[in-house]
Amino acid sequence: MKIVEIERAGTIAVVRYDRGGKANALSLAAIEALTAAAAELEADTTVRVVVLAGTPTRFSAGVDLKDEALWRPDDDIAARHHAMAAGGRMSERWRRLPQAVIAAVEGPAIGGGAILALAADFRVLADGAFFRFPEVRLGMTLGWGGLPLLSALVGPARAKRLLFCDETVSAAEAVAMGLADRSAPQGGALDAARAWAGEIAACPPLALAMTKRALDGSAGGNWAAAYEADQFLLSRLVSEATS
Repeated sequence: MKIVEIERAGTIAVVRYDRGGKANALSLAAIEALTAAAAELEADTTVRVVVLAGTPTRFSAGVDLKDEALWRPDDDIAARHHAMAAGGRMSERWRRLPQAVIAAVEGPAIGGGAILALAADFRVLADGAFFRFPEVRLGMTLGWGGLPLLSALVGPARAKRLLFCDETVSAAEAVAMGLADRSAPQGGALDAARAWAGEIAACPPLALAMTKRALDGSAGGNWAAAYEADQFLLSRLVSEATS
């Protein structure tokens, strides 16, 4: 079974991410598979809307802390820096897709998994789904473009609260604060996202792509991109030195 599968139905593509266990955490192999899927879809001019989903019970529990291919504990600093920046490259690739992207979230979306969902244009959360951003409590920054994405959605003060207090944000709370756009019954996030994708796909493709690009451009770039990979590496090195 592939880690990432793409199903196309007319102008809508559904991307399913499933590691087959391990809380659907993001290993380096998973990150690279998701990045490759985004690159494939970017080149597909027949697709207008992309739905991104995890498994039927969980979106992603975040970074795989036990994946040595991602952390490279025995490699030199340059190799470790490159490997740890893979998540940032993944989220940036998804954020810059010309198609509209809807994340269909069931169960937990934690840390890096939550950032992947934030890289989409819209989020549908099922009952029982939730967001968590535990990085600061773990001694790390919220990398991969997560800081500006989170702040843009909920505002700087609320973003600080979610990060500093490691709050669990339910589906209802996420919709209320603008972190999610729609809710769905448990097990129904993918169906709801597909239905919404059908509405969006009715837009003329060029107008859809141009409008998304213009709105994203007016919102500004990722101000953290130049240094957040360095911070991610640094926080890991500090964690290792004190453990």
